[in-house]
Amino acid sequence: MMEARVVRDFLHTAGGVMVPIEHVYEQIRTFAADAGARKVVLFGSRAKGVNRPKSDIDLAVAGCPDFNRLEQNLQDNLWSLLKVDVINLDEPISSSLRAEIERSGKVLYEKI
Repeated sequence: MMEARVVRDFLHTAGGVMVPIEHVYEQIRTFAADAGARKVVLFGSRAKGVNRPKSDIDLAVAGCPDFNRLEQNLQDNLWSLLKVDVINLDEPISSSLRAEIERSGKVLYEKI
């Protein structure tokens, strides 16, 4: 019988340091709060738990008065070297994409 073990998801930073993905998610939460976002949802392979080490980070953002600032901050200042795709849920998107986000997305941040 194999022993169960926890494998944490780590990402490389620009400085070559490895950080836990949860630290990157915390940074996303901070950027979202600073931009006034109402909600940020992680979707795609990382939300489903089927990601590979170099899988991108897919985010859907709702109720963000300064969406462009948030998107720029995520692209320029996030510790991760991974590609970050950001979707504005306040803009028109395909119904299939919206359904996927609602079905399998994980809320990273929600303003209460």
